[in-house]
Amino acid sequence: MEQLAIVGGVKSIEKNYENLAKLYDYKCKLFNTKCTNFDKKIKNVDCCILFTDTVSHKLSTECCKICKKQGITLIKTHSSSLNTLKQSLDFLKSEQN
Repeated sequence: MEQLAIVGGVKSIEKNYENLAKLYDYKCKLFNTKCTNFDKKIKNVDCCILFTDTVSHKLSTECCKICKKQGITLIKTHSSSLNTLKQSLDFLKSEQN
């Protein structure tokens, strides 16, 4: 099972994000706010989805830097809806095949 980091998103539907990621065989890590050791927590994931509408500019910038440095696949989307997450997961699965 691959690891997926979701940065940003709506706090009230976090469980839905996790359930949708499980359907695609991803173990999901959610980051809504800047946390301590963010770089250490995110550097071991296989891919990252960044919801730019619900995340601070500072966290967005740091996430982009870490993904570039570690060679992590990064998908940026403006909307943080479940449908957008589903489209992003579909894209990730198609890239793997």
